Amino acid sequence: PVCVPPPPPPPPEKQPTPADGGYVDLETLKSSPPDYVDPSRKEDYLSDADFEAAFKCSRADFKVLKGWKQQNLKKACGLF
Repeated sequence: PVCVPPPPPPPPEKQPTPADGGYVDLETLKSSPPDYVDPSRKEDYLSDADFEAAFKCSRADFKVLKGWKQQNLKKACGLF
């Protein structure tokens, strides 16, 4: 009989990120965000539609704002 090595273990389950569509809704981010969410960048985990509804501007417009203006908007949305 031929010895066949066992199959490799399955890869660990990857946590979703905004880059691969792992979006989280606004209410979840405000109350109890998942462990993989960076607390200093909660806005990055919103879908584009949720982002625009919450911040009343596009991501591109938000990114060019001064830091203090971004912080004020995050506070107003409950993400700070």
